[in-house]
Amino acid sequence: MSGKSTFRLTFHVSHPSVSVSEVKDIFDLPVRFSQSVGEQRKTKNGKVLGGIYKNTNISFCLHDLPLSFNEISIDDLIKKQLGSYDTNYINQLIESGGNCNFLLGIFSNENAMFELNLDVINMLSAAKVSMKYDFYGGNE
Repeated sequence: MSGKSTFRLTFHVSHPSVSVSEVKDIFDLPVRFSQSVGEQRKTKNGKVLGGIYKNTNISFCLHDLPLSFNEISIDDLIKKQLGSYDTNYINQLIESGGNCNFLLGIFSNENAMFELNLDVINMLSAAKVSMKYDFYGGNE
């Protein structure tokens, strides 16, 4: 890919009963957004909506600016992040009804092709962490 293609990698946790504060304490990463199970639903601007959140959802920011495919290896970034996480805690979350995933957002006006190597796929599988992909046309 050309230098015009960029990506963002975030880490997400969803769980039906664990609070945001517990998850934040374990992962100790900057939070992009969070919603705790049982809290009043709100828009990003704070407007109250009907109902409550059925699950805790938390998204962690793993870097500040979009990253270039030409400069950063997605494989290396995922390995570094996953290697620093408490996989026993992740297993507890999964076994009690939760979900953990990386979200890879790709921004490109061109064809975007990449590969996750088998080491990364095996690490993700062993940790029970899934991958989500979101492709956007254009620059970030």
